Amino acid sequence: MLSAALLAGTAGYIDAICYLLLGRAFAANMTGNLVELGMKAAQNDWVRAGWLAAVLAAFFVAVPVTRLIATAHGSSRLMLLIEAGLIALAATGLLDGAETPVLAAAMALQNLAARQGGLNVNVGFVTGDMQQLGYHLVKGNPPLEPKPTGKPRVILTVLAFYAIGAAVGAVAKERGVAMLGAGAAVIAATALLPAR
Repeated sequence: MLSAALLAGTAGYIDAICYLLLGRAFAANMTGNLVELGMKAAQNDWVRAGWLAAVLAAFFVAVPVTRLIATAHGSSRLMLLIEAGLIALAATGLLDGAETPVLAAAMALQNLAARQGGLNVNVGFVTGDMQQLGYHLVKGNPPLEPKPTGKPRVILTVLAFYAIGAAVGAVAKERGVAMLGAGAAVIAATALLPAR
């Protein structure tokens, strides 16, 4: 539960800072980026569409890379420490506008690390978690509906901490990109929590 709360809170925090400070794109929520990409393409705003495509590509490429890391090392701790390093890199301000794609890669890494570590919920984006929660409320008959794997109390914790993290990130962004360092510290601390 603690890991789920910390990871979801950090994802919300980073998403808020990315959106409000680093170019109005999300690091974790690719759905919003994809919708805006389609709208900008329809409006012939190719510069913005290209920027959003870069963020989406960074997230996408990070997924198979993360799976390779998981296959080779099997350590969710290692994946979280790599994620913390990527977030810390973005916090330096040295990436000259590439912070959001780097953070998108970090968020893709986070979700797989959480799953590898035994969490049965998404901690980097919450649409699927909300769907699982709805499945818990009204039981269906498989195979028409997938069996929800996350426990309702964990899902509710993830949803609450994602929103809390976003609120804290909205305030923290006033102090600049260096505030991403707090997110890196939380992820590193989460990686060091005792395994369940």
